[in-house]
Amino acid sequence: MVQFYSGANVLAGESDTGKSFLLECINFILGAENLKHVEEAAGYTHLAVEFVNSDDEVITLERPTDGGGLMVYRVPIDDISGAGEPIAPTRKGLSKGPDVTSILLPFADINEARLRKNVGGETQRFTIRTIEPLFLIDEVSVIDQHSPVTGKPGFGDTARKRALSYVLTGVDDEGLAAGEKNEIVKARLKAKLELVNEMLEPLNERFAIPGGLNASTDDTELDNLIQRLKGELTSLVASREKALEKSQEATWKILKADSQLLGFRELLSRYQLLDERYASDLDRLDFISESSFYFEALQDVPCPVCDQIMAPGHSHPPDSAAPPIRESAVAEAKKIHAHRTDLAAAISDVKGRQGLVEFDRKVFDFDLNNSNAELTSTLAPRLEVTAEQLEKLMIQHSERDATRVERERWQELVKRQNDISAALAESGTPKKTWAGLPPEELGRLCAEIQDVLVEWSWKGTPRVQFDEKSYDIVVDGKPRQSSGKGVRAVLYAAFAIGLLRYCAKNNVPHPGVVIIDSPLTSYKSKRSESVKGESGQIDAGIEAAFWDSLAKTTKDVQVIVIENKEPPSEIAEEVHYQWFAGENAKGDDRAGFFPPKSQ
Repeated sequence: MVQFYSGANVLAGESDTGKSFLLECINFILGAENLKHVEEAAGYTHLAVEFVNSDDEVITLERPTDGGGLMVYRVPIDDISGAGEPIAPTRKGLSKGPDVTSILLPFADINEARLRKNVGGETQRFTIRTIEPLFLIDEVSVIDQHSPVTGKPGFGDTARKRALSYVLTGVDDEGLAAGEKNEIVKARLKAKLELVNEMLEPLNERFAIPGGLNASTDDTELDNLIQRLKGELTSLVASREKALEKSQEATWKILKADSQLLGFRELLSRYQLLDERYASDLDRLDFISESSFYFEALQDVPCPVCDQIMAPGHSHPPDSAAPPIRESAVAEAKKIHAHRTDLAAAISDVKGRQGLVEFDRKVFDFDLNNSNAELTSTLAPRLEVTAEQLEKLMIQHSERDATRVERERWQELVKRQNDISAALAESGTPKKTWAGLPPEELGRLCAEIQDVLVEWSWKGTPRVQFDEKSYDIVVDGKPRQSSGKGVRAVLYAAFAIGLLRYCAKNNVPHPGVVIIDSPLTSYKSKRSESVKGESGQIDAGIEAAFWDSLAKTTKDVQVIVIENKEPPSEIAEEVHYQWFAGENAKGDDRAGFFPPKSQ
């Protein structure tokens, strides 16, 4: 097992110790079709790589060494047990199934994206394989004369170029519209023209003759008349509402007066009954008073008790005497006469109030009749006539608006007909031109690469530019691909590390790791013999400054450098350093990527 940590990592060692094979293993686990066969790997059947993101989440990918699908485990390598989640290395055709990209991009907090893949505007999916040259650099690519963005020329060049734009800005090509073949475009235009001609046919009969409609004729006068009638209608409605209010008020007052008159009549009826009662009582008292007079004139008669004459002083006198009875009757009659006088005053007052209410009712009746007459004879006919006039004018106005809209539609269709005819008359559809890389972001990337070269003690003050034809950097006016192998390797490394720093600072999509095989001594590699160009030597100061700069790598990114020569001892202490001693390994030294066969 080989472990790498955040920040700077250096894996150095003798030749043929499996350093470069380790990078090929990473490439294979990221979806490469085949894994290079080496004799030392003959006994191994599976390859596993563990990844940890910035949230300390762990994911392990496992793949058979002879190819095929992968297994995903959400645990470290040492904790793997049971079956994992099967995924494909890459999606094929129209597949929507999980693959390495769909697992690792969200794990690295990178969103799914679409990239333009040709001049026609068709798009394809953004994948790990698309940006592989930006962060996974083997010992041949680092010195090759190919673009560090596209790698070896192929059918995916456009998508890889667009991937750099996405990495710089975080904006993909999802909204692009793909172009179509000229024959399809012409067929569609002809179909549109036929449809437009059919829509124009009925409209031409009305509007093709000049002067068929003057859009402004009488519009102002008609609008003014409509506004006047609307104002008049509003005024009439207000008058009607006012008349209705008066009518309702008069009706309410009449009902109130009728209620009062009914109360007065009931009260007078009761007063009349009371007066008749008083008269009856007076008649009774007069009878009692008169009867007492006759009672005194009666002769003495024998007592029914003792049969003696009932003279004055008789031991059995009568129970009552006539004078007291007459006095009581007179007193009672006097009271009744007083009550009858008060009753007569009350009856007179009620009759007076009754007369006033009867007069008010006649006034209310008059007001009600006037309001109803105004509503039925004046306001209702005027409202009806005004509403009819307004309705006719509104219909006329709507017809003119509809005619105007149809004319504008006719004019628009005529314009569309001319545009389609002009498009059909052209010999072919011109190719679309697409915008290049965003200049502002590209400028900041070049500034970041310049800072890297300054840290690496580049001679003088470096001036970095990006050539969008070769999709490579130009340093101090000289294209990277025109330099020797050693310089090309250093500049490729500067480009990759500069891009990593740029993405980390601007929070734009990037895996967050760069793996570079032999950026300093690649020109001595056996595999480099097939690469064109002079080997070239790099300045000794650049190598020393490279190690110093690497040691200052921040922990929010990961840089893995695979080299043949050891870094200075003080640098080895500051970075995560591993050494493959090869055949000369002693004690605790690690011989190489694969343990010796004896182990």
